[in-house]
Amino acid sequence: MRFRTAIAILLACAATGFAQEHMADGLRNGILEEDSKQDPRGAIQQYQVVMTQFAEARQTAATALFRMAECLRKVGNRGGAVAAYQRVLKDFPDQTKLAAQSRTVLATTYNVAPAGSPMAGNQSDRAKFEKLMEGQKEEQAQATAFRARYRASIQNELAIAQTQLATAQERYKAGEAPVTEVNAARAKLAQIETELAAFDAGMTPPAR
Repeated sequence: MRFRTAIAILLACAATGFAQEHMADGLRNGILEEDSKQDPRGAIQQYQVVMTQFAEARQTAATALFRMAECLRKVGNRGGAVAAYQRVLKDFPDQTKLAAQSRTVLATTYNVAPAGSPMAGNQSDRAKFEKLMEGQKEEQAQATAFRARYRASIQNELAIAQTQLATAQERYKAGEAPVTEVNAARAKLAQIETELAAFDAGMTPPAR
């Protein structure tokens, strides 16, 4: 159902010019991060790109904002999710389906009353939203740095495993170690290689 909805949105935006097509591409990338790669944080970053151009295509922007709210909910960011759902209600009341879904989540998940009617040109609301976006950018930067450190640790383990396998093979050739030692070292190396491949693909690494 999500895939069909995404396709419908992309088709609707296709005839509205280059700007809308660019936003549709951002939305598609966000959906890929969210659904295929199971990476809500990566999806948030993509949806933020779409939101910067929301004046050019309200339906696409509303969909991006709602999906960003969903991702914030998935990663446990209560304040960010509530603010994003309320933003859907305030700025996109004409998007009735998304507004109804946002209202339901606010009431049932967070026990929060929906915000009031939108106020055109409300600078306070704009400042709050910009502050929210800045916070999400900082959180994304922290997540990116953590992933880089984690990947480096896997690569370090991979180098150690390669050295251990080479040592085991030399010991086996010299008659100092059984073949089981070589096989164990090879299996360990393969396991770490699989973990690194899964991490680079955005998947959850297999348990050791």
